[in-house]
Amino acid sequence: MSRVLIIGDTHCPAMKKGYVDFLNDMKNLWNTDKTVHIGDVVDWASISFHEKLPEFPSPHDEFHKAMEQVQLLYKAFPKVTVLTGNHDDLPKRKISTLTLPTQCIKEYSNLWNTPKWEWKPRFSRISIDGVAYSHGDSGKGGKFSSLNNAHDNFCSWVQGHQHSIAGVNYYANLTKRIFALSTGCGVDHENLSMYYGKRFNSKPIVGCGIVLDGEHGFFEPMPFEDYE
Repeated sequence: MSRVLIIGDTHCPAMKKGYVDFLNDMKNLWNTDKTVHIGDVVDWASISFHEKLPEFPSPHDEFHKAMEQVQLLYKAFPKVTVLTGNHDDLPKRKISTLTLPTQCIKEYSNLWNTPKWEWKPRFSRISIDGVAYSHGDSGKGGKFSSLNNAHDNFCSWVQGHQHSIAGVNYYANLTKRIFALSTGCGVDHENLSMYYGKRFNSKPIVGCGIVLDGEHGFFEPMPFEDYE
């Protein structure tokens, strides 16, 4: 059985200052032995399908800024399973509009110099101790998406993707109890890359997830004042 640390969406180079230190503290506090990045490691605002501001960095500049933050994560957590998110996959999504083969793009472990990370294809789902982990951009959406996905699959379910939703809900019938964990994220909503979220009243909930032995899920919010 495993003690799993779940890193929320980081959207590098928009990762919150101090987030890596917070994750390290949670790893030590909970004595975790596995780490999952729930996806959207990077943002790719410069090539996204959202509206772009003239102040946005070029793809070249954004790549190098994102690389700096990805390497902070990689140094702290050299062995991670990554559930590739919709933002991570933007290079492949862009290439598909040109009808070019995906072989034209480096594997993400090479692109981001993370050779020990296992990047799963987009829309992948993995299982650890009977708990399903998914980025969260497939299946049910909405405010209670993690709980609805847990219901549909009738297994404990962990997902990210929705930055302003975090926490754990339990559900049980006469024979089984499951939980649904929304991981929150690790982003700085003031970063220019997060411009597309400015119109929403709900703001990101920064934190991470913890799953113990496939039986218990927890959300740990990051106390900003301790990591400034």
